[in-house]
Formats: sequence, C-alpha cells, structure tokens
Amino acid sequence: MSTQIGKQVDPPEQDSRTSIMNQVAKSDGHCNIPEPRSPVGIQSDVELRLKHNAALPVNSLPAELFLQVVHYDLHPFIEDGNSGYYSHVIGLSGVCSYWYKVIRDSPPIWTQIHSSGSPDTVGAALQRSSGHSLDIVINRVRDQEHIQLFINTILSHRSRWRSLVAYTASPWTSLLTTALDEPALNIEKLSLTDQETKSTNDEFDLFGGITPKLNDLTLNGVSARWDSEVVLGLKFIDLSYIKFPSTNTILDILSHSPQLQRAIVWRCTTASISTNSSYSIQLSQLSSLEIDLGSLEAIGNVLGSVKGSDRSSLSMRLHSGENFRGFFRSQVAGWTSNWNVTPPFQLGGLHLEIDTSDLRMEILSPRHPEPLILAIDGFLIEEDEFLEAFRFVVDTLVSWVEERSTIHLKLGYSPFEYPFSEDHTQSTFVDGFLRLPPITSLEISSLLQDNLADILVHEGASSVFQNVCALSFSHLEPYRWFDRLGWIVDTVRFIKTATESSLDEVDRKPKLQKVELRFSSPADLIRLESVEVAVKELEGVVGPGTVFVFNEDQALRL
Repeated sequence: MSTQIGKQVDPPEQDSRTSIMNQVAKSDGHCNIPEPRSPVGIQSDVELRLKHNAALPVNSLPAELFLQVVHYDLHPFIEDGNSGYYSHVIGLSGVCSYWYKVIRDSPPIWTQIHSSGSPDTVGAALQRSSGHSLDIVINRVRDQEHIQLFINTILSHRSRWRSLVAYTASPWTSLLTTALDEPALNIEKLSLTDQETKSTNDEFDLFGGITPKLNDLTLNGVSARWDSEVVLGLKFIDLSYIKFPSTNTILDILSHSPQLQRAIVWRCTTASISTNSSYSIQLSQLSSLEIDLGSLEAIGNVLGSVKGSDRSSLSMRLHSGENFRGFFRSQVAGWTSNWNVTPPFQLGGLHLEIDTSDLRMEILSPRHPEPLILAIDGFLIEEDEFLEAFRFVVDTLVSWVEERSTIHLKLGYSPFEYPFSEDHTQSTFVDGFLRLPPITSLEISSLLQDNLADILVHEGASSVFQNVCALSFSHLEPYRWFDRLGWIVDTVRFIKTATESSLDEVDRKPKLQKVELRFSSPADLIRLESVEVAVKELEGVVGPGTVFVFNEDQALRL
C-alpha cells in the first residue's frame, strides 16, 4: 500500500522532492513549504501536477479519514521495529503540501521514537508528538556517543514513555540500564535484549522499582532485582539467558503475578534448587508456559508448584544425555492434574503432533475449540530416546481415549535418518501409530525427503491411513513446493488407496473427501499457474471439487 500511495502523487523532480524532505525533517512544525511558481499566464509541468494532486480523490478525504489511511500504511514499519519509519513518514510528508500539513499536525504519527533517526529527526518527532505517549525503540546503535545522545534526549520525556524496546550489545546494555534508574510512571511495556550475553546474574535496579503500569516485561540476557516491584502484577513475561539464584526466585516471580497470561523462562539456569514445599501457585489466566532451566531437576521443581487453567499449555526443553524417561512420565501425570485436564476425552478430542525438534501431544477439551498442548522440545537426539517418548505418548493417549475417539495427526520432519539403524526401530515406530485411535484428519507439514509421513509410506503402513477423511499439506514454500509435486501426488494416491481398502462393498463412497494445499506466504509470491497444475493432477486422483487451496487461512481463488 505504501508504494501505491507514493506513486499516485510523486513530485516529478527528484531535486524538488529532496528539498521538500529536507525542509520537513528540519521543520520546527510551523514552516510552510513554498510551491514552485511560473511566469504569469504560464503553468509549468510542476504546477500542473500540483493541481492534479489536489484533485485526486485521496486528497478530498477528510483529514481524519486520510490519517487512518496513513496509519495503516505505516503499520508494517512499526511491526518491523520501526525500521525505516522516519524515512517513510518524511517521504509521505514530501508528496505535496496537503499531505505535509496533515501529517505534520498529527501528533500520534510522531510518537514512534527510534534510535536510528538523526538528532534533528528525533527532536522534531518528540516536539510534534505533543504530549502523547511514546513508543521508543533502541536498535542499530553505532557507538557510545550515538546511544548516549539518544538516551539523554529521551530521558527528559520519561513521563510519556508507554513502551521501551531495546536491542543492544554488551557495552551499551550497561549504559542503558544504568540510565533507567528513575521511576517511569506510565510505562506499560519494557523489553531489554543484550544480543551478546548468554548468561547473566548482574542485577539492575530498573526504574527504582517504580513502574505502576508495567504489565509486559522481557529481559533477555539482562537481569533485574528480583525483589523489585518491576516484576509484580505482570500479564506477559519473557526471561531468557539469565542465571537465577534459585528456583525459589522463579516461583516468587510467578506468584507475584496472579493475572499472568503468558510466561517464558527459556535458556536459563539456577544456582540452587528450592527445598520449600509450601509454594502453591494458581495461574487461572495462563495460556502458555515455556520453560527451560538447563536441567530436569530444576524444571520439575518449578512445575511441581504451579497450576494453570484448563486452557494452559506447557512447553519444556530437554537436553541430550539426561534421563528423561521417568521425568516425562511424571510430568504428563502432573500436567493432567495441575493443569485441570481430566481423561477420558470426548469424540474427536485427540491431537498428536510429531516434528523434528519436539514431540507434541494436544488434547482438545470438550468445552473449548482449541487444543491444549504438552510439548517436549529437544528430541533431535538419539533414536531410542525419541521412540521411548513416542511410545509413552501413545500409551498415554490410548489409556485416555474412549471407544469412539478419533485422532488428528500432524507429521513433520523426521528426527532421525531413514532407514532406521535397526529393524526393530522402524517396527516400533509404525506399530505405535497402529495402536492409536482412528486417524481421520492428517496434516503433513514437511515436504523434505524422509519426513515422517514419507517413512510411513515407505513402510507400506496403509492401515495407519485407512480412516483419513481430510488431508492437508501445510507451510508450503512458494518457490520449492512445486519440485515435490510428484511426491505429493503419490502420497495422496497411497492414502486414497488405503482408505478404499477398508470400504464396505455396499457403500463405496470414498472416505478421503478433502485435500488441502496450505501456503504461509504472501499471495503475490505464489505462482497461480503452478497451483492450477497441481490442483488438476490431484483432482485426477481424488476427484473433482475435492482439492482446496489456502493462503494464511484464506481461500485462494484460481
């Protein structure tokens, strides 16, 4: 959209455009930009284009509606960490005098304060934001003089900070955190990332502990005083690459935020393990907890004291060489009690997802449309460890299901090379699927050779797929998927044949009624002619009207 807006009304001369942009950048907010004039009675090409600009429909919009269009056009730059935000604002301002005046006099446009801007640009933005709340991003720091000047500039506006997001290298992190020593009464989000530190226990007293409105805290490679009020009453917390004094510290942080909705404690370690058994932390609004403390003992120590809601999902990271078998069993048992999940489950309630780096068990509660998730990350390790975990997941699911339950199965990358190193390994893998309830929905999220679906096809495990009614190929990449079209067609044919093998002679209605191709990239990157070829080939296998194409969950029109 931004390109289209600019092209509609671009001034014809680059020198004129540059001159206007320079004046906009240096403006104190009150100057007027002169428009070029020609001798009386003669209209220059520039003047004609200016009249044309004024007559364009977009310039007849009320200022409020025009600003909504501008905000929409600027939104991608905000999502991208404000990269290029200033240059784009200034570029829009330089299109014509009407755009310049409207944008100049709209304070919300100037509330994005980025360290990449020149001192003049940052100063103009702070002035034009006119008392509105500020969203500050520190990134691409060049040197100490650069960051020190920027910090000094924004500190005088501390009372207006709404969010502060900083990505810095180690030399500048200390400089920044030391400057954050005074209260920030209106800040709602704080995110500090040291891009070089992999573990730290240097505690900073951020804002003197006074941030009454803070509800979203991210500290990656940056450690704070954990008894500070900064970590009280949070809704979102992300703590990574930190060495905590004890698991008690983590439990204290969680207990002080009863309204917590999402928590990440990842790639962290602890100096000691809590021996305090009195913790009982109820997080009734928690949607997900991701935890990696470097050891199973530390993870188990924290999880044993935390209870989520009936919608909470739990993700853990295991490490190669650890004895996870008993731990995995105990955590599944603890998950079903602490996280309010009670077997058996109702019809269609089970989801099983297997991917290269995790083994994921999803349980769909009858009361909610979305599945709960237990994810164990770190299975890109030995075959026997993966298969042990897989076997236990199958055992657990089989013990929980009712007679009429069905499975949605999602298969991704293979966690080990195929063929397996020993014959009994592949039989264990295939037999595990055969013990599951009927698989009625199948999603294949990897098209690489020797993905998990490919292994089952190679093994001729047709009985695994005999109840599949819906089949989808997801996360298709626009430039690579077509090279695997032959494999996609062969896989669909194999699964269709498997479903037909179980049909009753009287009722021969095909079971496989839907095949989906799902892309996750912008629509303009997808070659429709290739998609049309694929649809035609697939319909030749499963029948017309059974193949559907989606892009980011939106149906793609061919």
